[in-house]
Amino acid sequence: MPNTPSTAATDPSRGPSMAQPDPGLPFRRFLLVNVALLLISLVANLAIERPAFSLVHALMLAAVATSWAVASRWGWRVAKRWYLAALMPYMISFAFIGQLESFDILWMLLFPPIAAFLVERPRSLILWDASFLALVAGVYSLHWVGLYPLMYTDIALGAQWTALFFLAVISWFMQGYKAQLADVQRAFRQQLEQQVDDGLKQIRGLNQELESTQTDLVRLLGELCEARSEETGNHVARVAAYARHLATLAGLPEHHVTSIHQAAPLHDVGKIAIPDRILNKPGRLTDEEFREMQSHTHLGHGILKASGRPLLQAAATIAHEHHERWDGNGYPRGLSGEAISIEGRVVAIADVFDALSFARAYKPAWEDGAIRELFTTERGRQFDPALTDLFLGRYEEFVALRERSG
Repeated sequence: MPNTPSTAATDPSRGPSMAQPDPGLPFRRFLLVNVALLLISLVANLAIERPAFSLVHALMLAAVATSWAVASRWGWRVAKRWYLAALMPYMISFAFIGQLESFDILWMLLFPPIAAFLVERPRSLILWDASFLALVAGVYSLHWVGLYPLMYTDIALGAQWTALFFLAVISWFMQGYKAQLADVQRAFRQQLEQQVDDGLKQIRGLNQELESTQTDLVRLLGELCEARSEETGNHVARVAAYARHLATLAGLPEHHVTSIHQAAPLHDVGKIAIPDRILNKPGRLTDEEFREMQSHTHLGHGILKASGRPLLQAAATIAHEHHERWDGNGYPRGLSGEAISIEGRVVAIADVFDALSFARAYKPAWEDGAIRELFTTERGRQFDPALTDLFLGRYEEFVALRERSG
């Protein structure tokens, strides 16, 4: 199969940490070193007029070049097999054409890159190593039994055989060591990944617990403000439910809907600083009392804005803006249109709907017909027209929420 980049290296979703090393890189480096040694040997033998040696080196050089082409077309594993197949006759040929003075020098030159190459080979190439040794042993055996005597002495042949043998032994040993190291690395990586997963699960659990605790505190604080102002029970819970439903109808992202739902109970938190004589006055407020009541928006914003938590920041915005009007005649800052946050515009509708639906110390509950008429009249004046259309178009769903929460 052709050499192709690994999936991990080409798939951006996996990231660079998943990229695998190029398995053919050691082989390509070896081929480059081998080419350099063969060229030196070829030129040297041409200079000292050893044509047989030069021819052998030239043939091996061609085999190395072919190995590169094989690697490009069929992959580095096939190329290694081709190289070893060419290396066998190349090395054996020196037993027939070599000289005592040159063979060991050549072997010393070739030993380091061949050793490095064989140490990097996969387990599947062990059979090729064994075949190589068997072939060399066979040629030398012909000499030692006298069937085909070679020009080398027994000491020289024994030294060459010992070098090949130790090369194979060292290579196999290193291969086993590499396999054990790979197993240790794999086990360590799996253990590390498991510990990371456990840590992430624990962090997620702590975050969920923190979010749950924060949401409970927000709800309890909202209920405390509700109880102090003697508003209808579950007012803050109903306003939160209406706001979540309206935000969903408006197509806001789920995380934004959740934020509005969790922050809405604190829309009137500033009332905690309003005196009881104003907060629970049964009759109409004086202008001065009304101005003091309006200050609950500033007060609520001031209480909540100091927190860096996203939920309380959203609650601060809602507390500050849920009495602003679309036409700019609201309070405390006289914002208009989309200058009012979507949180403030959503909770403004939810708050008024619930306030009108239930009796208060200063008024009776309104009928649904009157409530719908008020929202129709105030569309584009007090309330965001698009949100008002969504509210009136699905009015029965809000009534159902009111009944379930009332």
